[in-house]
Amino acid sequence: MGAARMSSFRQNDRLRTCSRTTVRAQSRMDRAIGSEAAAARSAPAAIVADIAGLAARHKVEGDRLRQLPPALAEAFQRHDVYRLILPRDLGGGDVDPLDYLDLVEKVARVDGSTAWNLAIGAGSGLYVGYLPVERSRPMVADVSSCIAGAYAPFGHGEIVDGGYRVSGHWGWASGAAQARWMVFGFRVAAQDGTDETPPEIRQALAPREAFHVLDTWHANGLRGTGSTEYEVDDLFVPSDMTFRVFLDKPKHPAPVFRLPGAFFGSAVASVALGIGHGATEGLKQLAVVKGRAKGGASGGNPLRQQAYAHYAVAKAEALVESAKLYLDDAIEAIWCSILAGREIEPAQRERARRACVQAAEASAEAVDLCCRAAGGHALFESQPFGRALRDVRAAIAQITLQRSAMEDAGRAAFGLEPLSPVF
Repeated sequence: MGAARMSSFRQNDRLRTCSRTTVRAQSRMDRAIGSEAAAARSAPAAIVADIAGLAARHKVEGDRLRQLPPALAEAFQRHDVYRLILPRDLGGGDVDPLDYLDLVEKVARVDGSTAWNLAIGAGSGLYVGYLPVERSRPMVADVSSCIAGAYAPFGHGEIVDGGYRVSGHWGWASGAAQARWMVFGFRVAAQDGTDETPPEIRQALAPREAFHVLDTWHANGLRGTGSTEYEVDDLFVPSDMTFRVFLDKPKHPAPVFRLPGAFFGSAVASVALGIGHGATEGLKQLAVVKGRAKGGASGGNPLRQQAYAHYAVAKAEALVESAKLYLDDAIEAIWCSILAGREIEPAQRERARRACVQAAEASAEAVDLCCRAAGGHALFESQPFGRALRDVRAAIAQITLQRSAMEDAGRAAFGLEPLSPVF
């Protein structure tokens, strides 16, 4: 009976996998047919090759500048990165979300900061789906349509005729130096005059020049992301430029705008996975280069002969590969539900949140294993381990990858309401 049930489970799993593959393949075909613009765009593989190559050469410059170096900023526009996953009718590349996550992960193998800016820069384009098309279309009319900022409600808004007056101070504006638009969250006090009613939380988009962008990004990890702070005082924001991210129904009908908050988490989790993968590759290369060099902590054995190094590289690869499979499967299930016109199930949201945090924690553990196995070699800037350690720790500090997100998934598993309003 047990074997029969297991066979049934496996058969159902294969059917689900085949169904997802069919749905995604049909979606790709639909997007490709009749698209003259697609021929002029770079394929994801070409984007990875060019941007990863530039990142390898300019990542130290990015650390020094504390933002995306000019050569990479130009490449982002050349490959139309900021509209990568937007639909064709908005001038976008309409790239499959899973292909976008793969692209981010592969660039992160070379440099976490470049991949972070790619993940945030392309992903933030999805905010325009909450605006009326007559508003969104001019905003993303060309390759420079970068959006930066944070949707966390660190601002205060007052209702006025036609919109809101907003003041506030926000952080984590990755890519602010390249941005043309800023996203920002704010709270609006209840209009009933009581303290019992919680404030409404809204997000908005406004031109970058309306804000004072500060120079505060002096960080140990992800130094080249330019994730600085910005502020504004008494800015008028029209009502139709505001929205409730992940809560309102998108005004644009494209399926990509229905992706939930976990998709943003999966993008930054993909950065962590790429950093973890890069660390394992670095350990393999070190073992080749130092294959005949003896290390004191290992009892005089060359690195490639050390049992701990064998364990570390195998365990690190297992952590990263299994976490990526789990994350991809969780996001693919959501994407296929959207493509099929179905509502996203609570269990799918819960699983995606778990997968994001698991990817982050597995990546950090993988990097730590590689750093310890590298021994004293990890101390040198010529090796990738110090950068990987700093960058992965910075990446997993992002709110969607923190322990609280896993706790929310656990609350949902117990039938409790998640604490995050955008779960």
